[in-house]
This record gives sequence, structure tokens and C-alpha cells, in this order.
Amino acid sequence: MAIDRRDFIKRALAGATLQLAVEISGGIFLLTPQQARAQGVALGQLSEREARTLEHLAEGLLPGATEAGVIHFIDNQLGVSADDCMLIAKYFEVTPPYAQFYRAGVNACDLLAKRRFKTEVHRLSPENLVEFLQVIGNPETPVEDGYPLSLFYLCLRSDAVDVVYGTPQGFEKLNVPYMAHIMPPEGWNV
Repeated sequence: MAIDRRDFIKRALAGATLQLAVEISGGIFLLTPQQARAQGVALGQLSEREARTLEHLAEGLLPGATEAGVIHFIDNQLGVSADDCMLIAKYFEVTPPYAQFYRAGVNACDLLAKRRFKTEVHRLSPENLVEFLQVIGNPETPVEDGYPLSLFYLCLRSDAVDVVYGTPQGFEKLNVPYMAHIMPPEGWNV
């Protein structure tokens, strides 16, 4: 199903704040990260190992992140220009391309997990994952293999929060009224 420009804009403004333009069978569709995950949209930027590791970490940081499609969100955003990217790393002045930042984070986390727990991150038990997340989230944790794990933790946690709570349904979970935009004060354009 092909969509024209007008339909694309209409869907983009429909109110769901996190919609991804994904290509499926030669057509471009707007899907939420959750829909992309449910439909099994192929990842274009992350390897299976990277996705598995990021997903395990994100789910440990914020239960529900997996079902909300955090990996499809991150993967999609790694494939757009730095100017259009919605990943929080952009706002922490991480140098683009952001894929390098996430890959280095996965590699540094796996090194630390192997050293501390003798296994890869995605194989950590729930108890060990909690301990691991406390370590990498601590700004006092030494830099791992030249990589600031606490910054990676902060970015991944923020991305998970955006996906889980940055939608009308997420606001509903928080019992907060969703506002698609905030009206500027009267007379701002005079």
C-alpha cells in the first residue's frame, strides 16, 4: 500500500508522537515502535547481538520497554540523519553517527559483564542485571575500555522512557493528560 504526501502528513500529525517511517515490501508505512516490533519489521542498523543486548538492558531499566518497541525505535533512529534523530544522545552532544556510540556501549557492557559475571549482558540473571545496571549507572564507575558507561546508561534509559511513556498511552499509564502540543501565549505573533 503506497501512501501519498498528503496522507503521509496527515498520519504524521495524527497524534502519536513516536511514529517511524518503515519500508515494508517496497512501501513506506508509519508505525509506532510497538507496531514495528509486533509486525516483525527487520532491523536495519543493529546486529542481532546488539539488539539483544540493548533490549535486555532497556527492559532491566524500564520494564515494558521491550514490548513498547525500544529496539525498533533505536534501530530506526540510527538510520536517519543526525539532524532528524530523536535519540537522546543527540542532546548530550554525542558525536554522530550515533550507531558508533550504541555499538561501543554494547561492547563495553559485554566486556564488563564478562569480567564481573563471566557472561554476556543478555544472559545476565535478573538479580545480576540489577547489580550490573547499578554499576554502569553510577557516574563514579571507571570508564570501560575508553567508554563512559554512565552516559550510555543515561541515554538508553532516556530512550526507553521516550518509547514507553512518550505516547498518549504512556501518558495514560502515568495518569497525566496528554497534550499533543502546548499553545503559545496570546499575542506571541503580534
